[in-house]
Amino acid sequence: MPRMSARPDTRVKDATGGLARWLQLALLALLGGTLGATEPPGVQPADVPPADLMRVGKRITPIAVFRPTPGFDRHDPSNVIAHAGRFWVFYTLNRGDHREVSVHAGSSADGFHWDDHGEAVGRGSTGDWDESGTIAPFCLKHAGRFYLFYTGFRGGDLATRDLGLAIAADPRGPWVRWQGNPLLRRSNDPEAWDSGMVGDSNAVFRDGQWWLFYKGRRADEGPHDTRIGVATADRITGPYHKHPANPLFAGHAFSLWLHRDGLAAVCGEITPEVLWSRDGLAFQAVGEWPNHSTGLFTPDMTTDPRHERGFDWGLEVSTENGSRGLCRFDCVR
Repeated sequence: MPRMSARPDTRVKDATGGLARWLQLALLALLGGTLGATEPPGVQPADVPPADLMRVGKRITPIAVFRPTPGFDRHDPSNVIAHAGRFWVFYTLNRGDHREVSVHAGSSADGFHWDDHGEAVGRGSTGDWDESGTIAPFCLKHAGRFYLFYTGFRGGDLATRDLGLAIAADPRGPWVRWQGNPLLRRSNDPEAWDSGMVGDSNAVFRDGQWWLFYKGRRADEGPHDTRIGVATADRITGPYHKHPANPLFAGHAFSLWLHRDGLAAVCGEITPEVLWSRDGLAFQAVGEWPNHSTGLFTPDMTTDPRHERGFDWGLEVSTENGSRGLCRFDCVR
């Protein structure tokens, strides 16, 4: 089987062929200030990405309780969710380079001042697929319950990473592991693009199905070779089926969200691109937005049913004296 390219071609293809049209879009981008600023209706031709994704800046604010601390790392912030007047984030707490590692939780009333709630999903029992630790969470509310996707591994070996799910009635927990875990496994074919690991999921509900995006690579590859794929299911608990179009784009610590009538993504520090796709499969680059393992706050269906806002703020990884912590960012003009 031929080896897939480590960096799929994500160059923008201008389907309209009109330079004037792109100049118009660039002007609209200059007038916007966030990844999702509302744009006048009816200005987007069928195959041109939204102009509000093309240019954005950000402002960083430290978070006292999540500042980098010697002796351990906080990283892999999840998306930020809102519930009962508070914002919630989940993240990886890592001691000794994954020797002691698990998913922790924090909450805030205003998004600036946070409380740390400690461990949310710990390592599994001895012999389980996630016996060595849980990392890289992503959380959704669906039908009155909360679903926390996470990555687990066993035998102290990160090359055994698979995806799992825990469920709770409240973000505070208790979180109960899904009986069908692991939810998504790495491929058994050593030549497959995701045979070395799967992890770091983002999930959306689209076109009547759950789309679970995840990263993967082969055992002989490193972080710079990581690519993103998708698996779909009729129910949030699966079973999930990997899409034959995989892998979709290059990326590592990626974040993805519903944007207007398509999907948008930021790809992490290794590949600092902003991508957009109308069908959720063929992504094209629309600009750059350097980020370090970013968790986004995006409005839900009740407050933004047309997915026009994108995101205004979130949490991302910051580094100080060799230790990693979490800080807040805000999109700015």
